[in-house]
Amino acid sequence: MQGFGPKTLAWLAENPNWDPRVRLADPSQRAAIQEKIAADAMLPFSGHPLANADPFSIGDEEYDGLHGRTSQVNGFCSAADGMAFDVAMMRMSAAMLNAADADGKEGEGKKEEPKTPAEQMLDGMPESFVGPLIAHLVAHEVGHTLGLRHNFKSSSAYTYADINSGKLKGSKPHAGSVMDYIGANFRMAGGDQQGDYTMIGIGPYDMWAIEYGYTFASDLKPILARCAEPELTFGTDEDTFGPDPLARRYDFSKDPLDFAKNQMELVKYHRKRLLTDFIKDGDSWDRIRYGYELTLSLQTRASSMMSNWVGGAFIHRHKKGDPKSRKPVEVVPAAQQRAALQFVIANTLNDEAFGLNADLTTAMGLDKWSDDRDAAMSDATWPIHERIMGIQASTLTQLMNPTTLGRCYDNEFRVPADQETLTLPELLSTVTSSVWSELEAKVDGARTARKPQVSSMRRNLQREHLQRLIDLALADKSSSPAGRAISALATQELQTLVAKIEACVAATGENADPYSRAHFAQATKRIRKVLNAGYLIQ
Repeated sequence: MQGFGPKTLAWLAENPNWDPRVRLADPSQRAAIQEKIAADAMLPFSGHPLANADPFSIGDEEYDGLHGRTSQVNGFCSAADGMAFDVAMMRMSAAMLNAADADGKEGEGKKEEPKTPAEQMLDGMPESFVGPLIAHLVAHEVGHTLGLRHNFKSSSAYTYADINSGKLKGSKPHAGSVMDYIGANFRMAGGDQQGDYTMIGIGPYDMWAIEYGYTFASDLKPILARCAEPELTFGTDEDTFGPDPLARRYDFSKDPLDFAKNQMELVKYHRKRLLTDFIKDGDSWDRIRYGYELTLSLQTRASSMMSNWVGGAFIHRHKKGDPKSRKPVEVVPAAQQRAALQFVIANTLNDEAFGLNADLTTAMGLDKWSDDRDAAMSDATWPIHERIMGIQASTLTQLMNPTTLGRCYDNEFRVPADQETLTLPELLSTVTSSVWSELEAKVDGARTARKPQVSSMRRNLQREHLQRLIDLALADKSSSPAGRAISALATQELQTLVAKIEACVAATGENADPYSRAHFAQATKRIRKVLNAGYLIQ
């Protein structure tokens, strides 16, 4: 739910099939989740936790201490949870490296480096990783006791190349603040060496904020004059559901796309080695499922991070007249938005992005014991289509929810007409073209149910996308100022889509497989009925 504010929560309450909390949940739990979402929607600001935090108890809710109090304090912090995930990833990496070393293998595609003394290991992990990680967590929590708020924008201080180079490694923290939630830096590509895994000291923002808060000086202007320095940039909890893509948890570097690409390289590296290096004789096959789910979490984190760039705008907290200050709103350049959109499409909407095959899926065992309720109630076979569809449905929500579309629409007005920006028509048509790319591909030879024209996962995705277009086309036009434009464009996408489907069906002819034939027939019928219904509603 990263980045979703009250307006989006209100939409999701009315359209639960769009809600990632519903789509990613086990089917047996969805009714209960939907019931809670509907109840929360009756609260102020559609139940957003920041607006409904309890000021009388601190420590059990996400935004405790920030609302309804004279003095703000971060009463709830989940930094340790994110670091636990980093520890799990490091354990996986260490296990694979140990297995490769045991077999006498060398790293694939890597230049041979001079041998160095073996690093000391702590609980199976390099000391250079786990030591600074614990120190970072302690510094983060001590920062809260000193009055520091979260600073989720501080990770944008440096480029990914500089982070993984001699410019910063070992000499300077790679973010502006220890008060951010930053994913561990596991380098696969980018930079000339492995940089520090995590923060190695207090950041420049932390020193600056403490100087301001604890100084005895009466003239604060010299301190405040530094506010526009890149290393002192600031965005806190309230900014994480706004339009600024840099004010996010678990992003990293000045251009997070570089980090996201590296994350996907890490995902691919681990998946290729799950069956060979991550499991050994005597291990439970449950380990394969666990390992794949870890890579899936990393993949969805990268995709979610980049989806925030679509329709985004950088927000600056400078005051007018501050040295080197900027205007408060700066639309994300079109090239960065398009690159982010293509990354999300390539890494969540294509079958190949998930690295699944028969060998891997038949190795995903499950230890079913009653001491683990969720595992005991789960099917012993991994739910392939359900799991992937949940992720893809959530991705479509991130790209096509009315808030994102409305921001994109507003950005067109903020950018002069003679300059490039990502427009609403371009966003919708790009998503449609990628989801329905099979319509443009030539079918050579007869297809069968075993080798269909459109794969099972792609058919699921196309049905999901079609429903999203229908929802937008028939949505209440008064729900947002951009509603009529969104509805008109969604209707246009449906008209274009049905024409392409009919042309594809005609071109394929008798070569069509039964799955794809039925899929296209159903899609055509639905679109025709919706277009007619749309005109009746008008």
